[in-house]
Amino acid sequence: MKISYLGTGIISAAMMLAVGSNAVFGRQIQSAGATEKVQTDSDSLKVLNLAKDLKKLKPLSAGDFKSKFKKEINGYQLTEATAFEDNDTGSYATANYKKGSKNVYLMVKDGAGAGSEEVKESLLSYLELKKIEEPEDKTNIKSYKGWQVYFDYSMYENDQLTSIQYLEGNRFSIVASGNNVPIEELKGLLDHLSL
Repeated sequence: MKISYLGTGIISAAMMLAVGSNAVFGRQIQSAGATEKVQTDSDSLKVLNLAKDLKKLKPLSAGDFKSKFKKEINGYQLTEATAFEDNDTGSYATANYKKGSKNVYLMVKDGAGAGSEEVKESLLSYLELKKIEEPEDKTNIKSYKGWQVYFDYSMYENDQLTSIQYLEGNRFSIVASGNNVPIEELKGLLDHLSL
């Protein structure tokens, strides 16, 4: 088989182009993966720095903690609030808000002092979950109040239950559970909560 110089040149150019484009695309893919890793690493570093700062703070007393809950938020009335001090694990509180047949229950952990470890573990676990979430999931990791946090409406269709787990005020780890409360309404209530 006889190939002309022109034919050999065209084949060589095509092969070089194919090899060159694979190298370019390979670098782009690698670069995107590196960007994601850097973002994850910077998020993790942000969490670790927060935990270090929180560890230095003094936890709230039970009385101060309990007084932080507003009597009414978005038409929901505070029906109950309790707070506890624990030197080994940190302070924590619970609150219940009600509007008709709708109910929002809050479990709040003060991240100061000994509570910093729980805050750190929660935020790092949300970052890990973000890596495996699928678009069709009814549990999502979203950015909320400056942090990657957990939104769960997987049980709303059958049981009318929703949940948002997040960090309030760069200090308080909150699990907010809604009964007969759609996820957007629960978020709306939490938008107006400040501790």
